[in-house]
Amino acid sequence: MRRLLAAFGLLAGLVGPAAAVDYAGFVEAGLTGFIRPATQAFADTAADLAPAVRSVCAAPSETTRRTFAEVNSATIRALGRIGFLRFGPLAESHRLERLAFLPDPRGIGQRQIRKLVADRDPSALDTAQLAAKSVAVQGLTALQIVAFDDAGAVVLGGDGEEAAFLCGYAAAITDNVGRIGAEVASGWADPAGYSRTLLEPAPDAPVLRSPKDAAEQIFNALVTGLIVVKDQDLLPALGKGVDSARANRIPFSRSGDGVAYLTAEIEGLHDAWLAAGYERDLDAEGAWIPASLAFEFANALKALAGVPAPVRRSMADPATYDRLAYLVLVLNSLRDMMALNLAGSLGMTGGFNALDGD
Repeated sequence: MRRLLAAFGLLAGLVGPAAAVDYAGFVEAGLTGFIRPATQAFADTAADLAPAVRSVCAAPSETTRRTFAEVNSATIRALGRIGFLRFGPLAESHRLERLAFLPDPRGIGQRQIRKLVADRDPSALDTAQLAAKSVAVQGLTALQIVAFDDAGAVVLGGDGEEAAFLCGYAAAITDNVGRIGAEVASGWADPAGYSRTLLEPAPDAPVLRSPKDAAEQIFNALVTGLIVVKDQDLLPALGKGVDSARANRIPFSRSGDGVAYLTAEIEGLHDAWLAAGYERDLDAEGAWIPASLAFEFANALKALAGVPAPVRRSMADPATYDRLAYLVLVLNSLRDMMALNLAGSLGMTGGFNALDGD
């Protein structure tokens, strides 16, 4: 990271920003063109989860199980699109961690969930009490363990005491997810909420003191999002080679949604970048950047499109492994192009944080 930061400083000094960069315009465009509609889309989709759980538990059938799996997948994809927004309403009250406890390399969530189920803990069946528990047992990553088996099949709707408990627990989880989704969407929609912090920075504000500060917060979240996909979602799963790969480390792969989640993450970053309209204020020296970014985003999505789902089965194929390894290279290119070239051309600093490595 130190080498990249040094390179960034040199590049920023050589290139410099275009004249009169409209940082406030980037912020408003990002809010109206991506953040608000994407968080509302997540809230709308998440609201469908609890009814789907109750349907499969009340009348288990191939149809109700398929419907639940589809709604679950749609909710995972909607979360993937906004997961990089690690500030504002999604960051407040640990909402992101409560929705998805990631990464979890030591299996903390699975251990805690197994204990809740083994103890038939009644507090896990109450949404309010569940929301006060560990972040590892109350969100979409917990639902993976409760509602799906190792082969990705829906297990809700069985017979017996444990099956009844799992249904009650899944209902509480999905009620909680729906509530959090609504809080995130309303937090961004509220003109007096965090949107005001971004749109009305002030010299005496604790964090964002200028339109440039506000623009950098959104921009740096994009770069961090690329880092998360690479360093947290992909590299631990790839290991040192196909023989040591651990596809189960890819988020949401238990339900067969690993590829869909990765795709949604990259699509969300792409769409947020486009919505902000950074290309408007690039000078002639930076005019090449948007087309190059678009090319690399397309390469990333093409690589994922060639990965058969479920990835827990397909990753043993060297061809699939190679596609995911190639994706890492593309993500590195995207990160550098955004954090070095685009940031330098627009006179923005940062773009790297503690999540990034050397």
